[in-house]
Amino acid sequence: MGLRLQGLMFPWRLPCLRILQHLQLQRFVASESVARCSSKAMSMEAVQRRDPEEEEDEKLGVLIVGAGPVGLTLSILLSSYGVRSLVVERRSKLSDHPQAHFLNNRTMEIFRKMEGLSEEIETKQPPLEHWRRFVYCTTLAGRVLGTVDHLQPEDVPSGRSPTSVAHFSQHHLLPLLFERAQRLGRRLEPKASTVKIASSVLNAGPILMGHECTSIKSSSDGVLANIFPTQAGIGQGQKLACQYLVAADGAGSSVRELAGVQMEGDENLQKLISVHFMSKQLGQHLLDSVPGMLYFVFNQRVIAVIVAHNLEAGEFIAQIPFYPPQQQFEEFTEEVCKGIIYDAAGTRDIEIEVKTIKKWSMHAQVAASYFDKYGRIILVGDAAHRFPPAGGFGLNTGVQDAHNLAWKLAAVLKGHCPSALLLTYDTERRPVAIANTALSVANFKAAMAVPAALGLDPSAARLVHKVVNSGVGLLLPERFQVTLLDGLFAIGRAQVSPAFLSSLNPIGSARVLEVQRILREGQSLQLQFPAEDLGFRYLEGALVPEVEAQQQTNSHWNFPTGRRREYLPSTRPGARLPHFPIRMFCLNPPATSKEICSTLDLVSRGGNRMEFVLLVQSQRSGCCWGDAAITAGQAFGIWVKVVFIWPSGSYDGFLGKSHIHTESAELGNDQMSPDKDMFSNDNEATAVFEWSQRNKGCVLHAEEVGCGWRDIFGIPETGAILVRPDDHVAWRSKAEPKASSTQELYLAFSKVLKKPNIQVPRFMQ
Repeated sequence: MGLRLQGLMFPWRLPCLRILQHLQLQRFVASESVARCSSKAMSMEAVQRRDPEEEEDEKLGVLIVGAGPVGLTLSILLSSYGVRSLVVERRSKLSDHPQAHFLNNRTMEIFRKMEGLSEEIETKQPPLEHWRRFVYCTTLAGRVLGTVDHLQPEDVPSGRSPTSVAHFSQHHLLPLLFERAQRLGRRLEPKASTVKIASSVLNAGPILMGHECTSIKSSSDGVLANIFPTQAGIGQGQKLACQYLVAADGAGSSVRELAGVQMEGDENLQKLISVHFMSKQLGQHLLDSVPGMLYFVFNQRVIAVIVAHNLEAGEFIAQIPFYPPQQQFEEFTEEVCKGIIYDAAGTRDIEIEVKTIKKWSMHAQVAASYFDKYGRIILVGDAAHRFPPAGGFGLNTGVQDAHNLAWKLAAVLKGHCPSALLLTYDTERRPVAIANTALSVANFKAAMAVPAALGLDPSAARLVHKVVNSGVGLLLPERFQVTLLDGLFAIGRAQVSPAFLSSLNPIGSARVLEVQRILREGQSLQLQFPAEDLGFRYLEGALVPEVEAQQQTNSHWNFPTGRRREYLPSTRPGARLPHFPIRMFCLNPPATSKEICSTLDLVSRGGNRMEFVLLVQSQRSGCCWGDAAITAGQAFGIWVKVVFIWPSGSYDGFLGKSHIHTESAELGNDQMSPDKDMFSNDNEATAVFEWSQRNKGCVLHAEEVGCGWRDIFGIPETGAILVRPDDHVAWRSKAEPKASSTQELYLAFSKVLKKPNIQVPRFMQ
């Protein structure tokens, strides 16, 4: 029988063992400190030999270029770990042009831990009934060809997540993120190297608006960035030394270009004009007739997609295909755009206010690497990947990039881990981006099924444009090229004229029936992808993969179809910890929380410590795994929180045994004393109770709400699951604990934290 089991059978031996192990651990840590001091002395010599021109004040930990949703999310997460960052944004104010608007479950879960951001979004977003549908029509005021409801009964509320998906526009999300980033960043003491820059802009705080990164010099020691005001005459440029620079500056990332990182994949799949306009009359009309999120408009004058960002407010975006060089962006004036919107609406009896007009290109690309050659410049969000908007993966994948990167940056900058840990960001997130690119392209192609059924083959339009811009077409006068292109497109749009789609026309009627079949069978553009949203799994990186799991692949990523797939919970290493409703309670004093929370709430962040969570069942084996994890974690400076999961009804059962009424047991009641007799008939519970008494500072108890956790747990009850700070499983064991369990956890931490050269202390062997 192993060391830990002996300690549990003979309680008087365990304190002695823990003291002995603590002394041995102190010697081990002390020896490591000596080695670090020696290394530091060598580093000081290297600093003294530096070129004086490169000498800077104390380096900033992280410089984030770009105050979009991804950059601001990263700033907030770093602040929660006690790591100060500076965000630099070239615009003088946040963008008010609507862009991304669909937030999936995983993104909302991340926002849920950012001071209740998900709840604020749910409160401020439009009502669900206003945006759950896609509408296919000839005009917004005319004939509806079909609709698709993208929220199934199991989606709202969702049993797979503590949050729901949301429809909340990026330009409304940004101020919420900005306020949190500013406030949390101000709590951290500023570094001297950023004070000089911040002083040029009043109350700049951790976010510096109206400044851009004009050049960068990267090396193995860090990054030297030149920061200049975007408007002449406002302050002077400064050199800023930082340990890491994160490029969150969007699809056209200048930092990516400066770093020399190439994009791989297809570019310029389509060019579009994006028109932001307001019309409360149009919004009210759609609320009264057919509310939806996206309106696909097909008629003889215009083909467009109208995005209803908020029907009550009358806020919309019109997406219009754009074919340069025959069509010039400057030609899309406010009056021209109003005319297009009137044609899409099917009426001119509405007031329209055009706010902004922009152009953009659709790509399907992923960066060849998420790092520069020195590993000091890191790409996130659209700077790292550019997707078609089909499925809304852009913003969501970017937020999840930041979530993956934040804890790793904090661990490295705080000295818990070597820089090798950061490289797992590329290892883990780049395959996800490649998979999401393929899925977005597949979904985009599926979206073309409806216009193709109506006789509007999008590939034909691209072919016409290509012909006009090559060979004989280029020999034609420019005005004739424009006339030819417009004429050919007009012939194509005649396929959706009222006369052609009339019920009296058998061809038109057959096409409409085909559209309705496509929509009914889910073969058109999809909104939700639960399997990819919550079920993506890292196959390698900061984790300990299982041998049998390595032999399997995520085939649904390799062969994307653009169709919805359901999420299957998993606790395999690399997977997101499954959500399951639980209720927290205490054993000493007996107390329970009436609030139902999620297993995801067990993983907390904040403060200066790096915390992992060990999930075990409420029995003797869980105590053994808890001892092993706590001891191994201490060797790496990692705090391990041990969580015992109890069957539903356990707490009330304890109270019944101790003759304490449930209504008198309120959380925080210090007057109640523990009653050991409550466990007298349960040796397993007694072991857990006594172990919890000895480890009060690092143990939690949670009771299942309902049944089913043991099925989701996915391993025998005597096993254990180790969860990373980003909610992903780092390691698990299906075996019972044994004498070598501490060594096993030590090796697991070594692999996860990328410290492979540290020998196992002798007392763990």
